[in-house]
Amino acid sequence: MATNLLLRLAAASLAALVPLAGVAAQSGPDAPRLSLGRRDAVLTDAFSSVRGVRELASGALLVADWIEERVVLVDLDAGSVADRIGTGEGPGEVRLPSGLVPMPGDSTLLVDLGNARLSVLGPDGRAVRTIRADRPGLTGVRGVDTDGGLYFAVPAWAEAGRALPDDSVRLVRLDPRTATTRVLAVLQGWRARSDARAPAMEPRIPMVGYAAQDAWGLTSSGEVVIVRGRDYHVDVIARDGARRSGPAYASAPQPVTDADRRRFIAEFSASSPTSGRGPDGGMGHSPPPSDAEIARLMRTTEFAEVHPHFASGPVETPGGRVWVGRPLVPGAPSIYDVFDGDGKRATTVELPPGRRVLAVGVRGVYAVAESELGLQSVERYPLPR
Repeated sequence: MATNLLLRLAAASLAALVPLAGVAAQSGPDAPRLSLGRRDAVLTDAFSSVRGVRELASGALLVADWIEERVVLVDLDAGSVADRIGTGEGPGEVRLPSGLVPMPGDSTLLVDLGNARLSVLGPDGRAVRTIRADRPGLTGVRGVDTDGGLYFAVPAWAEAGRALPDDSVRLVRLDPRTATTRVLAVLQGWRARSDARAPAMEPRIPMVGYAAQDAWGLTSSGEVVIVRGRDYHVDVIARDGARRSGPAYASAPQPVTDADRRRFIAEFSASSPTSGRGPDGGMGHSPPPSDAEIARLMRTTEFAEVHPHFASGPVETPGGRVWVGRPLVPGAPSIYDVFDGDGKRATTVELPPGRRVLAVGVRGVYAVAESELGLQSVERYPLPR
């Protein structure tokens, strides 16, 4: 049973990763290409694994660190860091923080994977109440609307025998007042390996590495944005249920290399909690895999032959546009496609190499950069005009 739980949590963790991959040469309708230029602020304090950045109305940032298991309040201009949520199981504490979700009233929903709960943080970043994550998929919540509705994907293993095609999952809205869910869309989830039902004779990763899947998010206006992995187009679902779709954008197929496979395994291991590693035998961080373990998983893991069209997103902007990241290429600029509210690519933005965009706010674009030692820093770039 512990093994099954690990695989489920590992799959959920993988869906939140930003995989590193090879070049994706885009084609399709032309869009202006911009460069963000130089950053205008950077926090010198290093983080271990940033899983969430949230710009507050005051201009301060909340930053969640998965490895250090803490949430801090950051003033980029002053260069200050103040602890808000520490490590633990009690009120105002967290284990395995895996996301910061904007809520109405300048509040924030902290996803506490290790304690299987959600914590509501006030405008000062301090916890004010908790919500039990007692529904499958609720720790994967990625949106909260103005009525308090929670948006998340129900994992396939929790569908109680309901047939879904081709490793699909259901995107739902949970009404906290009635405790009922409404299905909004069917998504392509992570793809199970071809021998998933066969007994595992040795350790293996349960999904196909670099297989295309859908990504989604909720805008501040309450619209659901789905980026389709099969043909790279954007679907938008309005609050009233009306739907609109943008055109598809092609990309040149890029082979998955051995370096990509090693990177996938290392990222998967770092982001997959293990039963028994936490306090009192609970969920905790997995130890880094050895070279021998990586080599073994290279043999037993099933990979796609080419990379997907995109690697991360969508990241919503205050104006309702969304940023979708193309696969990162070591040493090359980070590329993001920016889509408008109709699912059309409005522009393409370049950032310095190795950057991941985690939030776009009123005061700028917030990216995470990683050093050669694996330490991460938070940077702010001026908004493109």
